[in-house]
Amino acid sequence: MTNVTKSNTMIHTLTLWDNTIAEVAANYPDAEYRKMYIDTASANFVLHPEYFDVVLTTNMLGDILSDLGGAITGSLGLGGSGNVNPERTFPSMFEPIHGSAPDIMGQNKANPIGQFWSAALLLEHLGEMEAAADIMKAINTVTASGTLTAELGGTASTTDITAAALAAL
Repeated sequence: MTNVTKSNTMIHTLTLWDNTIAEVAANYPDAEYRKMYIDTASANFVLHPEYFDVVLTTNMLGDILSDLGGAITGSLGLGGSGNVNPERTFPSMFEPIHGSAPDIMGQNKANPIGQFWSAALLLEHLGEMEAAADIMKAINTVTASGTLTAELGGTASTTDITAAALAAL
């Protein structure tokens, strides 16, 4: 797991974050822990994506990295995300990394794959592993078939992708 931070400049808030993450990580000796500043992490997302398995970071830095990851894959529409409260004392939130995409609202061209992936992450969080795996299999079936939205070189609409995913599911 990689703690992505900017505590070298945000010394009053992210130092507390770093210390807390390191303290919790010490309780999991089987998990490799490292700390990386956001600028280095951004470069490594592009140059060495294999460095990352789990990223722990703040919402703001995570939003930046999730958009970068989406750009690397070719579309912000592919990425699901979850802001997870593992203690379940507060709600968790699952949404595609692109958010609501207001710039293309009502045009039937948003890529819904990220929303489906977010649903799979939600189901995993709820312990519904089989249902989550079924959604991921449907996503893989649709994308492997070449049914893609315009930003990925395809001609499919939001409705087309949704219908294909439901058929695969």
